[in-house]
Amino acid sequence: MFASIKQLIQNSFIFILRSYLKLALKTTNWQFEVDPQAHSLLTYKNSQSALVIFWHETLILSPRLWWWALSQNPDLTLYVLISKNNDGRLISKIVNPWRILTVQGSANKNRQDKGGATAFRKLLKFSKEGHLIAIMPDGPRGPRHYLHPGLIKLALLSKTRIVPVGAYCRSIRLNNWDKLIIPLPFGKGKMVCNTPIEVTKENYDIIEAEIIKQLHQANQQAQL
Repeated sequence: MFASIKQLIQNSFIFILRSYLKLALKTTNWQFEVDPQAHSLLTYKNSQSALVIFWHETLILSPRLWWWALSQNPDLTLYVLISKNNDGRLISKIVNPWRILTVQGSANKNRQDKGGATAFRKLLKFSKEGHLIAIMPDGPRGPRHYLHPGLIKLALLSKTRIVPVGAYCRSIRLNNWDKLIIPLPFGKGKMVCNTPIEVTKENYDIIEAEIIKQLHQANQQAQL
């Protein structure tokens, strides 16, 4: 009995969150600035896909780019890397009905298996199969605007280019580690997808700074 009530409350909470998020993102008047090369990758033209990256603060805004890409090509498949914890499971339940598939895992900590290695293998497989992969490289717990190294390794091994994305809209920010953006309905928003970045053996050790720079630029452009 108690378990059933608990499940009912949880399902109601998820429904409310999903409904609000859809309302806020769908009623926002979005402007998309998409680099032509990024457009080709995000819509799987020429049989090439992308590793799409956002700073963690724009996590809640990211489904709007997926809906845009899906309107260009309804056959797309998207996998999002999320943490292997209760927050990750909550995110999965919210976004799965939108055809956003999730892979749970993060870097091991204090010798605890967080599923990072398994998640990396899955993302590598999905990327090679031509599916879109979305990653918040400073997640799930920061530091803010820090690039975890798995992204660069994944781009190299999968031979998939990275598309840095910035997003902003009428919103409020939480006073937490990533300054999470909570969208408000009936406002204006902007999504910026910069020129794709290719990781090679030659630039592997120096490309991190360029990726961070492009992510910052995309987010600054989105706020103009």
